[in-house]
Amino acid sequence: MKEPRILSEILKDYFQSSNEPLAVNFRRHFNIKQVQMDQLSNEEIDEMLEKSFLEDWIDNQDVMQILHISPRTLQTLRSNGMLPFSRIGNKLYYRRQDLQRLLADNYSMIKIRDYGKRK
Repeated sequence: MKEPRILSEILKDYFQSSNEPLAVNFRRHFNIKQVQMDQLSNEEIDEMLEKSFLEDWIDNQDVMQILHISPRTLQTLRSNGMLPFSRIGNKLYYRRQDLQRLLADNYSMIKIRDYGKRK
């Protein structure tokens, strides 16, 4: 019977030798060659995996801090369809691109009339 392999070994083999788009993009993103993959520790591989998959996603708390808004305002943006989201269990995630689009779509330059003039 074959001895079970640990997950980090399986992932290392996959990202090192696979020609699937995910593995190819992973190697390209981190400029990793096969020789370098052999020299990486399990912790370094885990960190790179986390960054590559989740770098475009932000959770509820981070969005509220970035936009300086309350939980209720964020809920309103979701309910109105202004801010798309993904839900995993009870946790909500937002794409950075969607936040940038929301800000760009609602940008307005307001010129204040008679600013600085005395009556």
